[in-house]
Amino acid sequence: MASEPVKVHADSETLPRPCSALSSQGRALLEENIHLIRQRLDRLSRRSGLPEDEAEEFRSWALFKLVDNDYRILANWQGRSSLSTFLTVVLVNLMRDYRIHIWGKWRPSAAALRQGSEAVLLERLWVRDGLPLDEVIERMRREHAVSLSRSELERIAASLRRSPERRRVSEEELLRIPTDGKVASRIEDSERARTEERLRELLVPLLRSLPAEDRLLLKLHYWDGLTMAEISRLQRRPQRKLYTARDRCLRKLRRHLEENGVSPLPPGPRSRSRPASIRRPTRPRSPTSSVSSDRDVNYDASIT
Repeated sequence: MASEPVKVHADSETLPRPCSALSSQGRALLEENIHLIRQRLDRLSRRSGLPEDEAEEFRSWALFKLVDNDYRILANWQGRSSLSTFLTVVLVNLMRDYRIHIWGKWRPSAAALRQGSEAVLLERLWVRDGLPLDEVIERMRREHAVSLSRSELERIAASLRRSPERRRVSEEELLRIPTDGKVASRIEDSERARTEERLRELLVPLLRSLPAEDRLLLKLHYWDGLTMAEISRLQRRPQRKLYTARDRCLRKLRRHLEENGVSPLPPGPRSRSRPASIRRPTRPRSPTSSVSSDRDVNYDASIT
């Protein structure tokens, strides 16, 4: 026997409103209260100690968030509190989100945590918000009922680390900053040093695992700069076997480096210059650096 359909009675106020209605309500709230919202944003910017250029950027960002996603933030107001209170909470949360968006999530330092809640509050206002120390002390004692004396608060501030104040400048001002012309070379040197350290971490254990005969071959050829013909006469081994052993070692090194994210470069042009006979170079060459044979493997300085 088929059951009869059950009738469900629901209060219209508890039913979810369609998206178009939410969007219309949020847009209406924004248009009707835009002046109030701008006043609250101006006051919040001043209380947070934002410079004028950053305050203007925050106001634009906050208005965009109020419009974003079909006015969803404003449409969430259901009248359970006054619109003024609702806007205050929303804008304070937007200020918090803006700081996280620009500076990342702020956390108190270990030095502040060790000294208690007053030190955490002082660090938040002074270090994170960038307010002058005099204003920080005044606000702590007036708004947060901190009972510590001014000298005690100054002592706490002296124990905290404050980064130099950031200043935004135009591209024209950046171009006028004098440089020594070696910025690019310092960046390259820094990247090269990091790459060499990474290669050393990868290659040293692998080279030590090679047979002693192969290690000697690589040392004579890449470190001491001997040619295969010279190594052949020195060890009394055929050059063909030396090339085979060297290529086998290079393939093993290449495979190990690629597995660890070091990308190879195509071989460069074949060098016509003969390395010094037995002279040790000033900087040792890696087994993966370019040598006179076009069968050798070159590696990029980039680590993926």
